[in-house]
Amino acid sequence: MRVMQYPRLRYSSVLRAQAASDAVLICFYMQFPHKQIAPAVMRSLEKFRERIRPLTLDWYIDHDAQTHSLDDSAWENIRKEMFGPDEGFYPRFAGTPECAGGLYVEYRGLPIPSPWPGREHDVSGLYLRLPTEFLEEHGPSRVRELALDVAEGLPINSGYVDLGLVEVDRADEGVDLVRRRYHGVHLAWEGPDIHMDTHVDGVHWMNFLGPPVLGQLGGVSALRERLSLPGISIQELSGDRVLVTLGDAPNPGDVEAGETLPLHRALARVLEPHLYRRGRPLGRMSPEDMRRWERRFLD
Repeated sequence: MRVMQYPRLRYSSVLRAQAASDAVLICFYMQFPHKQIAPAVMRSLEKFRERIRPLTLDWYIDHDAQTHSLDDSAWENIRKEMFGPDEGFYPRFAGTPECAGGLYVEYRGLPIPSPWPGREHDVSGLYLRLPTEFLEEHGPSRVRELALDVAEGLPINSGYVDLGLVEVDRADEGVDLVRRRYHGVHLAWEGPDIHMDTHVDGVHWMNFLGPPVLGQLGGVSALRERLSLPGISIQELSGDRVLVTLGDAPNPGDVEAGETLPLHRALARVLEPHLYRRGRPLGRMSPEDMRRWERRFLD
């Protein structure tokens, strides 16, 4: 397998030492209420915490953005809150140091369907972030196994694993560089986008597809017929779900190196009617810029 060289995309701002950074992102969307998925999410969090060692989640960020040490006692309290009486739960966890490209987990467990007007497209989401160094040191197979372990048992509608540029504060230079040069890098704000509904959040290295999109595509057999390029693997998962993997490792898609990402383009053509359109551009992107970026594998 060719060793992939991952670009360092790290930018500061007036307010933050690290306003944006490259990172490995794992994200799952579920059109299910928190109360129903809490047991599965808790198992996924515990598996993630175990399998990322020697990395550790050291901090818990509460609803008031206050940070607390995450020892075993605090973790047990998290477990109690996860299964508590509230209809929603929104914990965040971080490693040391806390930064845009560092270890981070955010769960948005919502009451679904949403009781709030204008929020009918809300979904629950689980977002996990690893430093790029984890991928480089342990290899893509370890990241793939980790993602599959975390995904097991979750009622996923859609999800992905990929190299991303995470923006926690405006970092125009970084966003502009990715748009110009690294078309395989996912541009994203920190955390899950809870307005996803059952859409698919772009095309990635690892793409988890479940109902209703998988059924609308004709199921696994239809996917295999339409995605027959060498390098695309299709793995059936439990619960009428499938994992589509593009290549052996995340590919930043360096335009200057002649990368054209044909596997991404093939999957984008299949998923086009189901792709999500973001309402919040990044950096100095206009809405039109955002549309062009989202269609970079189609136009």
